[in-house]
Amino acid sequence: MNKTHYHPLSIGLHWLMFILFVIALAAIEIRGYVPKDTGAEFRAQLREWHLAAGLLIFLLVWIRVGVKVRFGAPRVLGDSALQVKAAYALHGLLYLVMILLPLSGVIFTQAGGREVGVFGMVLPTLIGPNPELKTVVKEFHELMGNAVYFLVGIHVLAALWHHFALKDDTMKRMRFKQD
Repeated sequence: MNKTHYHPLSIGLHWLMFILFVIALAAIEIRGYVPKDTGAEFRAQLREWHLAAGLLIFLLVWIRVGVKVRFGAPRVLGDSALQVKAAYALHGLLYLVMILLPLSGVIFTQAGGREVGVFGMVLPTLIGPNPELKTVVKEFHELMGNAVYFLVGIHVLAALWHHFALKDDTMKRMRFKQD
């Protein structure tokens, strides 16, 4: 069977996770501009939103993988084998980031001696306080966070290229079907 669209659950998860990425990144970027002394309460709220969005992304990526395995996906469109390989590589990197970013956030927070609480629950401790590890993992987390901007930017540009230059159905396949 030659699929022409993604499964509706895949589409919904794609856009929900995009919104969660926007929330996570916006919250942490805004937090950087809020004064530590006078904005402590707002900074804490922004951190909580960042954590919640990141952990939701971590949970949803596994559901998304399961949906993809269960329902499949349309073939990647492209003018060349190189384009198709690049698309698979980019998607693989995006999935990797959706797993490693939240996981590294939890590890560096716990290595800093802080609990990770979200939605009124405290996550199990994966690692005890370790200042050296915290520094290394925090730098990795921030590097991955910055990579998201780059990867998503390439993803969006590629989708626009397919839509406007190649005039194929790449973008149409990630929206809910219109009868």
